Amino acid sequence: MAAEPRSFPRENPSPRTPLGTGLIPLVPGISRGTEGRRAMLRTAVIQVVGHLVERAVPPAQRDPLFDQAVGLLDEAGWGLDELAEATRPGPAQDELLRTLGLQ
Repeated sequence: MAAEPRSFPRENPSPRTPLGTGLIPLVPGISRGTEGRRAMLRTAVIQVVGHLVERAVPPAQRDPLFDQAVGLLDEAGWGLDELAEATRPGPAQDELLRTLGLQ
């Protein structure tokens, strides 16, 4: 004989009621992922920086992670003057990639 399913109250918890320790809060953002993915994101970020500062990259020539790199740059909060310095390899580009968690 099969047991009947348990019935639980359908009340909403009070806003002051802790929801437990088993929950993992979700934080919006871009996943950096594995080392291979981070390398792809680094390349895309550098391409986006060049797109914003030097010349537009046509959609057909953009890296696969181009759109995600745009979102990642939004997280950094850098201005165009700072991004202009990061278009070429050097300390500014290294700092940008470090800020984004890609170095």
